[in-house]
Amino acid sequence: MDASSNAGTKTILIRDGPTHEIVLAIDERTATANERLKAQFSKVDTKIHRFPRGLHGIGGDSDRYIVPSVVAIGPYHHGLPHLQKMEEVKLAAAYHLYKHSGRSTSMEVYEKILSVVSDARGCYDADDPSVAGLSDADLAIMMFLDGCFLLQYMVGGGDEPVLQNRMTLSTAPSIQRDIFLLENQIPWLVLEVLTEFMNVDVRRFVSGMQEKFQPGKGMEKVRCWMHCGSTPMPDERGPAGQRDRGVNTGSDADDYTPPHLLGLLWYTQIGKMPAHVKNYRGIVSSLKSSSAAELAEIGVKLTPSTKPWFGDMSFQYRRRLFGKLSLSPVFLNDITACWLVNIAALEASTSGASRESDGYTVSSYLSVLAMLMDREEDVQKLRAKKLLYSIFSDKQALHFFKGLAEHLRFGDRYFSILEHIYSYRRRRPVRIATYRFIYKHYRFIAAVMSVAGVLFSILNALYSLKKPIRLS
Repeated sequence: MDASSNAGTKTILIRDGPTHEIVLAIDERTATANERLKAQFSKVDTKIHRFPRGLHGIGGDSDRYIVPSVVAIGPYHHGLPHLQKMEEVKLAAAYHLYKHSGRSTSMEVYEKILSVVSDARGCYDADDPSVAGLSDADLAIMMFLDGCFLLQYMVGGGDEPVLQNRMTLSTAPSIQRDIFLLENQIPWLVLEVLTEFMNVDVRRFVSGMQEKFQPGKGMEKVRCWMHCGSTPMPDERGPAGQRDRGVNTGSDADDYTPPHLLGLLWYTQIGKMPAHVKNYRGIVSSLKSSSAAELAEIGVKLTPSTKPWFGDMSFQYRRRLFGKLSLSPVFLNDITACWLVNIAALEASTSGASRESDGYTVSSYLSVLAMLMDREEDVQKLRAKKLLYSIFSDKQALHFFKGLAEHLRFGDRYFSILEHIYSYRRRRPVRIATYRFIYKHYRFIAAVMSVAGVLFSILNALYSLKKPIRLS
């Protein structure tokens, strides 16, 4: 309550008790909320996130890119009725894991998981009902069974016909989608514990999965599973007893500790990308986007990038007659489409974790691809330029990329491409205008040149006939 004195020029402010208490309560709540959010954000890149609500529009029909179709990994979708059949397969996978490790019971393996269950719980949203209602014992059992299932799947069921049938022969494509869903993950530390009992090169498995994005990368070895969806082929190096588990192979991601399998899949895509490329700071602006057809009109050549990382894109025009836009080629089927959606969701969930980059590395690449597609004819151009390989129809591919980009945040690397295209347009107006005229009127010019060529031949023939014949 405020009051003022008319006796002098000094104003006296009087605060009543209840108001002061309310202000103190607000201050305490705001400070507490700020500290809690800071604590949560400090672990944002190690968390297993829910799919961002603002991106649900890219989740596909009936959330098919969000909700697992065959197997639940982790607590978020554990109780769904249509996923219960695979729970028995998990039990069988766990049985074979501890038996093959030389243990007579699962006690040692389970106790090892129980020792890290508190850290595993911290990787999930503690307030989520699917997590809050689980005791440590129940969560440890879940982590144990889900982790055993993943490792057995990575080796194609090993030498167990039942596991081979249920994991690789009948449901492999669906499982491949499910294990890389954002909401369908278990912490990396659980897999690290289990690989002490079952020697599986998880990094190599994920690296093999990543190759599905890039046509031509190990194409002869992966041609079959790229199209039919089976698990990766065994490594051809090392003793026969170790080949099926890939224990002798290295990985480009060996020095990176991922939060989970999807995080490792993301890293294997961009891990080789130089910092100055990945961390480019673009200028947010309203620069005009350009479709593949529009770029063709101004002399910009589309070419597949040969860089070893996925999501590469660069624009060149200096010391060139015209411009060149290079992009990593991508293979698109139902599996890779699902993975791309979830990688975009992962980037949105963890953006801002790094001070060097905005975090939208793959999302920027997807935005550029979508920018190039306005019509089905643009999709055909990308196919012809060997930038897009897909079993989708032109209409399906167009719908996927445009629908995806509609919900994505434009990253810095996306704006860098727009800036380069804008600079090219601004610095080469005469050259571009000349090229555009020739491009649009190519058929007419070709026809005129053809007629001119015929007329020249006729005139040349007539001139030859008029020449006097000299007799020797």
